Amino acid sequence: MWVMVSLSVGHDLVRAAINRAAWPKSKRAFAEWYQGTVLARLVPALPDELRSQRFWDHMDLFEPEHFAPIQRERLRRMHERFPLGAPFLVYDTTNYYPFIPTFNSRPSLPQRGKNKQKRADLRQISLALVVDEERGLPLYYRCYEGPVTDVVAWGASLQEMVGQCLPHTVSPRLTLVLDKGKVSHANFKALTEAHFSFLAAIPAGWVRRLSQVSLKEYHPLALPDGRRIKVYCQPHKRLADIQGQLLVSFSPTFYRQQVRTLDLLQRKATQRLLQLRVAIQQAVVRNRPRTENAVKGEIAQLVRHDRLKAFFSPTLHLQHGRVQDLSWQWDGRKKRAIKHRDFGKTVLFTDRQELEPQRMVLAYRSQAKAEEMFRISKSRRPGLWWPASHWTDRKLSVHALSCFLALLLIRIVLLRLHERNLSVGVELLTERLRGIHEALVVYANGAAQRVITERSPEQEALLAALDVGSLAEQWGHRVLHA
Repeated sequence: MWVMVSLSVGHDLVRAAINRAAWPKSKRAFAEWYQGTVLARLVPALPDELRSQRFWDHMDLFEPEHFAPIQRERLRRMHERFPLGAPFLVYDTTNYYPFIPTFNSRPSLPQRGKNKQKRADLRQISLALVVDEERGLPLYYRCYEGPVTDVVAWGASLQEMVGQCLPHTVSPRLTLVLDKGKVSHANFKALTEAHFSFLAAIPAGWVRRLSQVSLKEYHPLALPDGRRIKVYCQPHKRLADIQGQLLVSFSPTFYRQQVRTLDLLQRKATQRLLQLRVAIQQAVVRNRPRTENAVKGEIAQLVRHDRLKAFFSPTLHLQHGRVQDLSWQWDGRKKRAIKHRDFGKTVLFTDRQELEPQRMVLAYRSQAKAEEMFRISKSRRPGLWWPASHWTDRKLSVHALSCFLALLLIRIVLLRLHERNLSVGVELLTERLRGIHEALVVYANGAAQRVITERSPEQEALLAALDVGSLAEQWGHRVLHA
């Protein structure tokens, strides 16, 4: 016999996270979705408990000081199930765009800024995320104002992590992995004072002489995936008053990617310069030639990438201070020098002098795990973040918390599949799992039984890997087999 319960704030938050992980619905569609899942029997609730207004009544009880205890308790339970040991933790940031009108002054989190999805026409919310290197589990998140730069946001994130979230009892020193957009001399000092170790990519300009060492001085290094790179190490290097070691890695794959990117940028710039040249000539024909400053401003916009400017040389043909024509040259020798000097290289600095070169490279490459979490959160199916139709900072903060919990649930499922040598994308995973149905079979004598219907071979593999069959049998189901 099922007993109706009154849904608590925690129930509603978990319900929202499960919905986000499975197939996001609006809060108004929650009730219909909930009644169509097994949740309706595990945690039965009256229809009034499932109304969208009831959900937001609960979420309105959240205050800013409530989020930190939730983070700490969640992290404690995660550590019990997935001991961290002495980990590297990857820190990265991204942003999302909500569809909030520009002149709606109620929220302060969404603001205009440089959007990573090229939606500069919309306001944005930024998100900092920490995942562990070994499993890619999301451990910590922080929402903050859209236009704050990564290097500035890092200070507030570090202070919050030290004061609230990351368990210093796990190891003597946690090691944070950062890309070069998050680093500064001040941030390195702050990490040291907070008793964090770090492994960071730094701008080559900080150690220009080291980064320009000839590749003949590099040593080959084989990675576990079979790839081969070259590295040049300089132990006992002092940077920002911190004693550590530097490593410059050269990847042929990365080199080729950067060369292709530069070639593409050059082709696009050439096409736009040709269009500008035609516009200049047409202006002359109409006896309205452009001024020198105006054309120089347009050229600066078309060739604004630093590496393009390094080998680009324009010539303006003037008459009485007005531009009559435009020509340009790309210096191939300078371009080759840029490629040979800078491309394919990553400069790493760490205060852990005992780290081997291979360990440093692998730890830095674990940033891919954070990037994977961002890709999942931004996908339209299942669509963890979208839609985010909320208009206040409190609602947006609750939305971010439910999305983070959904991301954690998805990652745990992917880990379970990985342990059983199953690899499947999130979109295909949710589609196959949603295709597993239960049916109520009523017999002639009036008896009834719930059964898990027959499945495809792919669904059967997922059922076994996630142990759904055993769980269903505990709930009184019978699992049909082909």
